[in-house]
Order: sequence, then C-alpha cells, then structure tokens
Amino acid sequence: MTYPLPNASTDLSGQVALVTGASSGLGVRFAKVLASQGAKVALAARRVDRLEALAKEIRDAGGEAVAV
Repeated sequence: MTYPLPNASTDLSGQVALVTGASSGLGVRFAKVLASQGAKVALAARRVDRLEALAKEIRDAGGEAVAV
C-alpha cells in the first residue's frame, strides 16, 4: 500500500536526521518524509541492500541520503 507524502510546510533544510530501522515499515516512511522536507537523512538498519535501495530512491527524488 502506498500513501502520498504529507503536504507539510516544515522546512528541515540544513538539518540531519538519523533514522534507525529504516529498511522497512515506519522507518522507511519517516526517512521519506524527513527527506521530502529537506533533511539530510542517515539510514541505519540490518538489511543493507534495502537501505541502499531507499537511499537511491530518496536521492532520485532530489533528497540527500546515505546508508550506514
């Protein structure tokens, strides 16, 4: 199931967010929302392949993300 990102006005430009559990579920959602609001996102979890795919998805959408 896919939900659109929120239409929020919170500007997180210049901020860095560490999202744990970012390889699935709420972690993926939090990472996408934070990145959509301008935060640089560091993604952490055990499944590196999923983290790298999410980081690429965020970068392809114009955000900044790195899998750690």
